[in-house]
Amino acid sequence: MKRKKTRAKIYFRAYLYTLMMACLFLPFYEKGQFELMVNKYHTPLLDMFFAGITHLGDGAIVLLPILAMLLVKYSFSIFLAWSTLIHMFLVTIGKRVLFHGMPRPAEYLKGFDFYTVPGVPMSHWNTFPSGHTTTVFMLTCALAMLNHKRKRYQLILLFIAILAGFSRVYLMQHFLPDVIAGSALGVASAYGGRWLTIKYFSKKKYRKSLFPKRKKVLGQLMSP
Repeated sequence: MKRKKTRAKIYFRAYLYTLMMACLFLPFYEKGQFELMVNKYHTPLLDMFFAGITHLGDGAIVLLPILAMLLVKYSFSIFLAWSTLIHMFLVTIGKRVLFHGMPRPAEYLKGFDFYTVPGVPMSHWNTFPSGHTTTVFMLTCALAMLNHKRKRYQLILLFIAILAGFSRVYLMQHFLPDVIAGSALGVASAYGGRWLTIKYFSKKKYRKSLFPKRKKVLGQLMSP
């Protein structure tokens, strides 16, 4: 990995704008009000969409790109692994130590009559931060860094992360501040993984892969 070529400037700038816009909502709503407002607007199509896209934040999903990057460069795989470890550490500290036992919407708002998506089990505790949101923002930010030349691709990745993060509110699994904090931790985890990889894993041997002749083989396959 190279320092100047893995900054994901487009992703990061667009994320900062999104973060500021999301934070603008916070002073105008008491805890639970924003979630109850969102909960009023639901359709079977949206239920299916958000119930599906929320799984992009499942912890196990990061294993696929980590393994896939072994075929490209070891350093890329190491970078994703470090980012994953950092995000797991931050989420664990938040959920299990600093904010252990904080109620989720299903518990905090149990006196209210709100809609729940059929088939989606409701969690009740350890709401802060949103682990799913942290995962998806970490992963998309990391992939944006590995695709620094593709500006449109970076924006698509961010949009996917935003939808996955919003799904946590739509499904009444988290409050908006949980999602905002999770997104920030995810982006920070990716940049932390980038720093560690550049500092300790930039030697030539880490630029190799399990498939060293991939470019030659791909060239032969694509030639007429």
